[in-house]
Amino acid sequence: MSTLIPEAAEQHYSSARPSKRTRTSTATLEALTVGLDVQAGIFGRAKDTDLLRFRAGTRRYAVLNHPDYVDHVLHGGRLKYEKAFEYEMLRAILGISLFTDEGESWQRHRTLLNPMFARRHLHGLLDLMVEPIAESIAALDTGPARAEIDMVGEMVQLTLNVVGSALFGQQFGHIAQRMSGLVTGGLRFAERLERLFVVAAPPKSLWRAAARVAFTPIPLPPPLRKIQHIVRTLDAEVWRVVTDRYENPTDSPDLLNHLLTAADSEGTLQLKRVRDEALTFMLAGHETTANALSWMWYLLALNSEARERMLTEVDTVLQGRTPTVEDLPKLLWTSACVQEAMRYFSPAWTIPRVAIEDDVIDGHHIRRGTTVIVPSHFIHHDARWWPEPEQFDPSRFLPGAGKGRPRSAYLPFGGGRRICIGSSFALMESVLITAMWSQHYVFDLVPGFPVEPEATLTLRPKHGLRMVARRRET
Repeated sequence: MSTLIPEAAEQHYSSARPSKRTRTSTATLEALTVGLDVQAGIFGRAKDTDLLRFRAGTRRYAVLNHPDYVDHVLHGGRLKYEKAFEYEMLRAILGISLFTDEGESWQRHRTLLNPMFARRHLHGLLDLMVEPIAESIAALDTGPARAEIDMVGEMVQLTLNVVGSALFGQQFGHIAQRMSGLVTGGLRFAERLERLFVVAAPPKSLWRAAARVAFTPIPLPPPLRKIQHIVRTLDAEVWRVVTDRYENPTDSPDLLNHLLTAADSEGTLQLKRVRDEALTFMLAGHETTANALSWMWYLLALNSEARERMLTEVDTVLQGRTPTVEDLPKLLWTSACVQEAMRYFSPAWTIPRVAIEDDVIDGHHIRRGTTVIVPSHFIHHDARWWPEPEQFDPSRFLPGAGKGRPRSAYLPFGGGRRICIGSSFALMESVLITAMWSQHYVFDLVPGFPVEPEATLTLRPKHGLRMVARRRET
């Protein structure tokens, strides 16, 4: 196998490293225009040290590039850390959900909602997930046998439809198309705000007060007026579906029904919390999965041997049928391709936390208020944990592989108690999409099209991803 990403986008990693690097590097940034591109460059320097410190404006950072250090933050020392200010932007749009909540409230709601993603409930969602996938294939079939497509756009639309169907049931399908543009616009605006907050983060109380205005009729000044329109439109759409279901219950197996009926000794969820959890799952759930799938199709196009093995497995297991619950555990190589793609190009490429009290990590003092960054993408390309990390090798994720690898060396869904509650859903969705699309099409790269990773809120193809869809003759 060969190196997979274009020369312009290559990341170089040293393969001759000691088991642990104990030195600490320090860098000071003095740029008013600092952005995520600069931040990504700083993080890139962390590949040569296990703890990198730097300042950006008024903010202090520590980048942790060793699984033991990450373990401390996500597991053993987790009570000394909470989600960093970067999540406040999402809280302003999404509200208080498992993704943005903290403390005892988070613990109560996590315990309450865990059963939603138990295997028996996920299996009940399969038909809701399969239908929009089948519709996307039917739409491709209306075109020629060989057609050029924007894979990123296709995956964004498809994952939004799949998540929407599983969350809201079939009634979501007719509004998914309208919401797709709003979701993309909201994420782009959040990225621009992120560039400002890298340098200086306002007090949370001030930011939260300002964010509440976005949901009122009071017009905000440009360019905030655009995000206000996006926020209010998304809010209205989700509230409409939630209140309609509350007033007109159904027996649908979708996740909204689970949100409305989940209960503990304190009672059921308030409708506002149902809205917040639903919107979070829809927005956060589709963006990262769309990027992961886009990168997977790209990597498979560059690795014909891995792709042919996947196509053979899909044909052998499914025999032309629509996948069932019983088929999923048999698609081992297909699942491994998805997981290896998330290692190679990590959609959630960093995990930010803030120290809420002084701490010590392996002798390194972490001051209260320091933003601690876990650079998942660089840990996933560290030769100490991943032999030949620049090779696309799905066999790393076959049963029995990876014994002895540190648990925090693979972090596509985070780690610790706050690991993404929807990780099993995302893997199930990704395997279904990969298998069903591969039954009908093979995807090749458009020659000469530039493919370059862009480190924004997620790691996505900077220029999109143009591919040629070739209809299979099987």
